[in-house]
Amino acid sequence: MHDTFVRWALPYWQIGLLFGGLLTVGSANAQTLPSFPGAEGFGEVASGGRGGQVLTVTTLAADPAGQQPGSLNWALRQSGPRTIVFAVSGVIHAYADIVHGDVTIAGQTSPGGITVRGIVCDGHYERNTCDNLIIRHLRSRPAWNDPLPAGGTRLDDALRLDGVNRVMLDHLSLAHATDEVMQISWASDVSLQHSVLAETVGGHAELGGVLMNYAHAEHPQDRISLHHNLWFRLSGRMPEITCEASGYDDESPRIDACQNTPLQLELSNNLYADPGFPIWYGRWVDGNEAAGPYRVQLNLRGNLFLPRSAHPYGIAASDLLAEAQNSFFVSDNHNPAYPGEIDYALFYCCNDFPLYHPNADFGVATRRSEPHPFPAISLQSALGLQQSLPGRVGRLPNDTMDRRIATTTRIAVFPATPYGTPLANDALTLDFDPANPPVAAQDSDADGMPDVFESAHGLNPDLYSPNGTGLSLPRLGVPGYTDLEVYLHLTALALQADSMAAVFANGFE
Repeated sequence: MHDTFVRWALPYWQIGLLFGGLLTVGSANAQTLPSFPGAEGFGEVASGGRGGQVLTVTTLAADPAGQQPGSLNWALRQSGPRTIVFAVSGVIHAYADIVHGDVTIAGQTSPGGITVRGIVCDGHYERNTCDNLIIRHLRSRPAWNDPLPAGGTRLDDALRLDGVNRVMLDHLSLAHATDEVMQISWASDVSLQHSVLAETVGGHAELGGVLMNYAHAEHPQDRISLHHNLWFRLSGRMPEITCEASGYDDESPRIDACQNTPLQLELSNNLYADPGFPIWYGRWVDGNEAAGPYRVQLNLRGNLFLPRSAHPYGIAASDLLAEAQNSFFVSDNHNPAYPGEIDYALFYCCNDFPLYHPNADFGVATRRSEPHPFPAISLQSALGLQQSLPGRVGRLPNDTMDRRIATTTRIAVFPATPYGTPLANDALTLDFDPANPPVAAQDSDADGMPDVFESAHGLNPDLYSPNGTGLSLPRLGVPGYTDLEVYLHLTALALQADSMAAVFANGFE
């Protein structure tokens, strides 16, 4: 059964105004603005396309070579700061290939939502320079159980970041990959927040979660935040934290960056629905004790694990605690199957935790009494996540697939279906007739802001002017954001309001 959606009577941008006077920008100061109000974690330093040109996606054409003006892949092949907005809705049967960075992909501007069949930033093998990314409200589902039209492309990962710095990912729906739902390699200053990661399909599903591996002196693996995400029916890599030898194609594989740079990781307020494996850790660099340990500095806070009844594991590998050079702050982590046992008591080595819980070997790692001083995260109680996260994460408003995921997670009754088999092939199902999609609002000057918004805010709808800053202080409570960024954020807030209305209509508080 579909959720009952309650539509707000006001236009989206006006709903956003209801929030405007309440907004605060956490760590903003005169020198550094977060990506947008509510951006948190290490990736909040990304500015994306701020101050640059506006490119409008006007076609759902796959255009994998990026040669057709108006396509998403064409926009991603342009250079310089730019914000990509959408006048179309539906499925783009190609993966989004980010060739140049300094870009904001504003999926919230699509009136009915956009689904792509993978997202990649390859600063490793292709040596693209795609640093400084903001991606919001986008669905990336390779959908390997669904057909691919002629001329289309799809990735084996839903999202692959390989050789990139400064990335803010917000309200993404990632699912139905065949490798990992997400790979983070050679990456630093990355945040993934308020997103859905779900149902890797096929024979690789047991390793289908989030792979965090590999580092290079030019691209150290460091400063990564994964918070307020719903992980659904992923069999492994929750995430997997390892560092193996790697290098450019024209050099020998290297391990020096793995040895020299500890991984600073924030893993907080994540909801694991039907996980197949614990958070995993490869203690030795390149799997070789002689190469030394891969050191981790971790905040593990407010995470909730909801496994199926036969789940034999704890929440995290005890090898994390066995390394003296590791350092942790662990607080408010729960698995309701073991009431009264929290945090380090839920770490374990093996697949017989139901017989030997709770863990009493806290190892030799440093157990901190205060969190690592990482960028601030707005935390809530882990035990409330089961009702508060579903329906409010992923691309909003949720579509058929994400509504299914939300409903199953709230009930927390998980079938014994093998992890590589999705519970439904609904990754590309739309909530509208593709022959009659929602219509985008008129934007006469193509500056990314609809005429009605500009007129209501004293801007000229016939004058291309995305980079004025007059709206930032009165609408967001802080100076410095461009007028286009104000519009984009108010639009995102309106989507959140719409989704909260749907949650309340279903009786969830």
